Amino acid sequence: MTAVEQVLTDLANRMFVGPVWPASILVCLMVMYTLVALIGLIELDLDAPDIDLDADMSVDMDVDVGTPDLEAVDFDVAGGDADIGHAGGIDFLGGFAATTVRWSNFGRVPLVIWFGAFTVLFWMASYGLWHGFDASRYQPVWLPSILLGVRNFVIAVVATKFVTQPVVGKFTPEPGYDKDRLIGATCEISSIQASPTFGQAKFRTNAAPLLLNVRTTGAEIPKGTEVRILEFDPTKRIYTVTELEPENVS
Repeated sequence: MTAVEQVLTDLANRMFVGPVWPASILVCLMVMYTLVALIGLIELDLDAPDIDLDADMSVDMDVDVGTPDLEAVDFDVAGGDADIGHAGGIDFLGGFAATTVRWSNFGRVPLVIWFGAFTVLFWMASYGLWHGFDASRYQPVWLPSILLGVRNFVIAVVATKFVTQPVVGKFTPEPGYDKDRLIGATCEISSIQASPTFGQAKFRTNAAPLLLNVRTTGAEIPKGTEVRILEFDPTKRIYTVTELEPENVS
C-alpha cells in the first residue's frame, strides 16, 4: 500500500466511525452537490426557500396582540401537570416545533447557505468531540453513537443559528404592498364583525391575501362587507376602514 493510500485509508477510518458517520455522509453529499453546481449541471439557487413555517408571521405582519387565544393550553403549575386538550395539544406542539425551527433560521436564509453551514459545523462537532473526547470513553456501537449523534446535531443547530444570523433578511425580497399603497384601497371584513375596538379584514393580492387588523369609524360592519381603508396607525399597526357606499360596491 502506498503512502497516499495509507493516508486515505486512515482518513476514512477516522471519518466513518461511531457518531461521525452521519456528519461525514452529509459532507460527502455537500461536496458532490458543490462539484456538480460548479460545472454547471445544476443551478446554485440562492433564493430564499418558499416555505411557511409560521403563517401568522410571514403572511400577516399585523397580528392583533389583543386577540384572545381560544386554543390556549391550560397549565396547572401548582400541581405540576399540564392539561392539554386534543386540538390544543396538537396546536401547541406544532407551534413549538415551528418556533424552534424558525429560531434556528431555517427558512429565513437560503437553504444552500443554511445546510452548508450546518453540515460543516455538524462534521466539526462530530469529528472533534469523538476523536478528542468521546473515543476514549465510549465504544463506536449503535446506542452510544445515536445518543452522541443527537448531541452533536443539537450543537450544530445552535451554532448554525449564530453563524447564519448576520445574513437573515439579506435575501428577502422587498414587500410588494406597504401602508402607502393600501391607503384608499378596498378589502373585505373577515372577522365576525368589525367595530371601533376590534376587527380583521383580508386585502386581496395576486398571491395569499394580507390579513389586516382594522377598526371602523363608528358603526359595526358585518363579515363579508367591502370596506375602504382610510388611514393607518403605525404605532398600533391598525387600519381605519369605512363601509363602501352601496353604489360603489361591485
